[in-house]
Amino acid sequence: MNVTSKPVPLLYKIWDMKNFLVLVCVVGLPFYVLSQSYYQWVERADSCIKAKDWAGAESALVSALRTEPANGQNSLLMSNLGTVQRYAGNYEAALRSYTNGLLMTPHSVTLLRNRAALFSEIDSIDRAYQDYSQILLIDDTDEDALYHRGLIALERGDTISSRADFERILKLNPASANGRIGFASLLKVMGYYPEAIEVYSQVIRVNPEKEILYVGRAEAYLFAGQYAKADKDIEKAIELAPDDPVVYVLRALGKLARYERESAKADLKRAVELGYDSKEAERLLEEE
Repeated sequence: MNVTSKPVPLLYKIWDMKNFLVLVCVVGLPFYVLSQSYYQWVERADSCIKAKDWAGAESALVSALRTEPANGQNSLLMSNLGTVQRYAGNYEAALRSYTNGLLMTPHSVTLLRNRAALFSEIDSIDRAYQDYSQILLIDDTDEDALYHRGLIALERGDTISSRADFERILKLNPASANGRIGFASLLKVMGYYPEAIEVYSQVIRVNPEKEILYVGRAEAYLFAGQYAKADKDIEKAIELAPDDPVVYVLRALGKLARYERESAKADLKRAVELGYDSKEAERLLEEE
């Protein structure tokens, strides 16, 4: 298996757990804003979310919306409803909820960000790109939107647009970890592995507990043929995030490069168990 060919960066993972912060804001509203029954449904949804009872949370949020269909906070509830449905794996319903929320508040950055994250998760990267671009029309200093749009541009092979977004981040915030990670990804895709490794190393010194950095540097080491160093970073990434399927895929790639097929197969099996696409795992094995 030729691992020195130009890679598609595994670092491109738009998976944002911050969606639930919106729900905290809704629950924390004063009692006079929400009627008691409405508030109780929202509070029940919050309890269900904490228990990871997605079906219960969805039911409670829908009940709240039905209780006061004209409540001004309903766009926030639609955002949380979409996120709950997303975690339950009901992507079609989640997309409807985010879109309906945007019909209520078309300029909601939270809803646009959540929908963009969902589009990325279901591989609709063109539509994700549009939503991140819409966020930047509302606020051209939004670092998160610049970062994710830059990664999508990189995924599409548009290194010029990607570089422009990462440069914009660093102009706004020279110390930005996202800006540096973006540039490291760009260098990696362009085949400048030593330079990418150096940038990742700089960011790791400041953020030593950030798993995605070790994944990114490990991939650069892997494509540079430095397997022992890649192994070390992969083990650190597994220590920090044992349930991330990408780490096991990366370890499998390193093993395939060294003709350790059976061990690689076990890693890919584990990755699929954690949510990695089974067809993609089979393709990687066939490319050996």
